[in-house]
Amino acid sequence: MRPLYFFALMAVLLPGSTFAASKEQMEMQRDIAQLQDQVRALQSSFDQKMATIQTLLQQALDAANKANTNVSVLSSTMNQTMERELGSKLAPIAGLAAKADNTNNDVSEVRNSVSDLNSSMNKVLQRLGDMNEAIKVLQAPAAAPPGGAAFPGAGQPPAAQVPAETLFNNAFKDQASGKYDLAVSEYSDFIKFYPDNPNAANAQLNIGDTHQAQGKYELAAQDFDAVIERYPANDQVTPNAYYMKAGALKAAGHRTEAVAMYRAVIAKYPRKDVAQQAKEQLRAMGISLTGSPTAAAAPVKRRPR
Repeated sequence: MRPLYFFALMAVLLPGSTFAASKEQMEMQRDIAQLQDQVRALQSSFDQKMATIQTLLQQALDAANKANTNVSVLSSTMNQTMERELGSKLAPIAGLAAKADNTNNDVSEVRNSVSDLNSSMNKVLQRLGDMNEAIKVLQAPAAAPPGGAAFPGAGQPPAAQVPAETLFNNAFKDQASGKYDLAVSEYSDFIKFYPDNPNAANAQLNIGDTHQAQGKYELAAQDFDAVIERYPANDQVTPNAYYMKAGALKAAGHRTEAVAMYRAVIAKYPRKDVAQQAKEQLRAMGISLTGSPTAAAAPVKRRPR
């Protein structure tokens, strides 16, 4: 009896349980289907966004490549431009460097000239010292001649009785102190009374230098001509006479004659300092260093003093 009852009871209970289970399964299946739809929709949206992002990334990559290309072209253009500009700018700098080298050479020459000038000044100072001693001797009272007669000229001896060195030094001192007329007179006396003295050529040259200092350029050119004519073999004084004559002609406004004389100096005394000085004068005048020097050979006509 009992087994039958059990089976009957199970038959009553099983249909309700099976129905309940089916309902829950259906709801679960519906939820799962909805979830699957949502996942599919999310996946589709994700795929679309990823495709968009990939497209944007590709566009950005293409733009970056294009920008790199443009930058490369611009860089190349700038490099070429810079090289061209630097080339055009560096050329004057190279020329300036060459000029600086030339300037250094000129400075060296100036230093050498200053050294020579210092040596000359030392000699002049020595000569001035000798002149001072000579002046002291001249300033000493002269002994009266026998019978109480005095020398002509208030006790001063005539120029012929003054020693050659003393007379030359006196003239040099008066020239240095600006007593030009007195210096010219003393130099002229020296040449007159001591024509064979080694300083006779210097005396004539200094006469021209004194007249040039006075602005008497025509007369100075004549004086330098006298040196050239009287002392052609003097290798120390005559080259200076040529150069100083050119300076006097230039100062007097005789440009053509001055240029010719400077060229004559260069041609006649190429190894002398005056040749280099003549070249500098021609360059300063804007004149070519080449040309015939014969035009300067004619002396300046002398006028009566």
